[in-house]
Amino acid sequence: MKHFPNLYLITPEPCDRFLYKLESCLEQGIRLVQLRAKTISESEYYSYAEQCLKLCENYNAQLFVNTSLEVALSVGAHGVHLNSSRLYCYNIHPLKISVAASCHNLADIQQANKIGLDFIVLSPVKTTVSHPDAKTLGWMEFSDLTQYSNCPVFALGGMKRQDITTAYEYGAHGIAAIRELWNVSF
Repeated sequence: MKHFPNLYLITPEPCDRFLYKLESCLEQGIRLVQLRAKTISESEYYSYAEQCLKLCENYNAQLFVNTSLEVALSVGAHGVHLNSSRLYCYNIHPLKISVAASCHNLADIQQANKIGLDFIVLSPVKTTVSHPDAKTLGWMEFSDLTQYSNCPVFALGGMKRQDITTAYEYGAHGIAAIRELWNVSF
């Protein structure tokens, strides 16, 4: 089984000083990063992915890209992160690269098990700023669902660094976050 750190940074959309902020996160110990950028073109994404990969490798961090497997392989990323719709496009693990996915229910977890994913992100555990009206799992349902996973599970949704102990208690490998892990002090 592959080893993954217990903090999974999901980037916000690229913005001013994006690479500078990413490097600051890496300097402060982040070693697992997902480049998530839905509002830029594929060529811009590719360019950011190459730059992020160089930064991550300078800090011995792993970069997962939230895009197609083809782009992930062509960039040389350490892994690909499948959104919930891409999760159902595969019947087996691609094997050339680490694969993670976003899961929200038991069916998603069963699909992740079928493919043999390396880890999953299960959400939303708590209310989030970006999706305030989304139905949350809560820690008990999160715990119940993690028991069905054959791979490490990261808790996502309203996570704070201080939630890591609670996440462990409910069966998580760690936490994933955008705002909490991105908003580092300079």
